[in-house]
Amino acid sequence: MADKEAVVYIIDLGESMADCHHGRVESDLDFSMRYVWDKISTTVAANRKTWTVGVVGLGTDNTDNRQAREGLDGYESISVLQEISAMSMSSLRDLRHKIEPSNTSGGDAVSAIVVALSMIELYTKKLKYNRRIYLVTNAEVPIDDSEESIDDVASKLTELGIELIVM
Repeated sequence: MADKEAVVYIIDLGESMADCHHGRVESDLDFSMRYVWDKISTTVAANRKTWTVGVVGLGTDNTDNRQAREGLDGYESISVLQEISAMSMSSLRDLRHKIEPSNTSGGDAVSAIVVALSMIELYTKKLKYNRRIYLVTNAEVPIDDSEESIDDVASKLTELGIELIVM
């Protein structure tokens, strides 16, 4: 397999992620971020420039992504918190400050996957990479369930060889 990795974490930051469920005393966001921080910290500790990470916030108060800047509808409340790059301790520290629940319940999970997919496609081009997208959510975020959009996204994931992990 390729020795290079491009991983994008889509983190649901919607207001429902501040809630505690299943008898836990920590929020859904804090609970799920334990896994994400562990994965990202492992990447930082490996100190490999070819293991790259990007982070997309879903359900954010603001909108900051290429698709929305190009005027496409349906990409509101999705923000790129970190473009795909090699992670360092300082970028990890900066990222920690950006991961907080928002005051919105907007944002579409399928659109966030499209944003992440586009980031990976632009970064890796046609080069040999292990490509992964992690969607971390409590599943209370809206999903555009139109069959053609989901089929298009699934086809593009397959075409680019991107593994999608939903947590």
